[in-house]
Amino acid sequence: RTMALSQQREQSLRLSLALEQQNLAALKAQLEPHFMFNALNAMSALVRSAESDKALVALEKLSDLLRYALASSEKIWVSMEEEIRFVQDYLSLQKLRYGERMQVSMLGMEDAVLACDCPPLLLQPLLENALRHDLECYKGRGDIALEFHYSLDGLRIIVSNPVHVGFMVQAGFGLGLKTIRARLTSLYRDKARLNTTTEAG
Repeated sequence: RTMALSQQREQSLRLSLALEQQNLAALKAQLEPHFMFNALNAMSALVRSAESDKALVALEKLSDLLRYALASSEKIWVSMEEEIRFVQDYLSLQKLRYGERMQVSMLGMEDAVLACDCPPLLLQPLLENALRHDLECYKGRGDIALEFHYSLDGLRIIVSNPVHVGFMVQAGFGLGLKTIRARLTSLYRDKARLNTTTEAG
């Protein structure tokens, strides 16, 4: 009877794991078209502005981004170092679009941070969201910060952008943030969370 119960418990755990993996795959599949849509939007802005040289460079950068997105779609975890490299490539693509208006600082990238594991495509939607609520809604210079704070309790990541009073960004679907929240819950349960707040501008 004990052996039968043990086998039943093991089978139940296997089923739960299979369901979680299907859930994660569905969430990632949701996120990747969203990323593609926004990357193509950035490129179409370059084409419309008749900056063909920049558009060609952007095509090359987009192919690198897609290579990472496709390779990481087979994985549940990547290193934070890989994820940061991907984000830097994404930002260099956006830099072609926004030029010197786009200012992004990255702080706290110590060895312990780079060695951490994280779900792939975790940071890019957060930076995309910051760009959307900063540079896309006014014509001035942006000031986006990505900060990492590592401790024995875990890793805290802060993405911040200024709020521009009187300027309204076109409302999106909120898919990026919703998907990240769902993925964090699926992978970490209550050990990880995503908070969004407005503080002091």
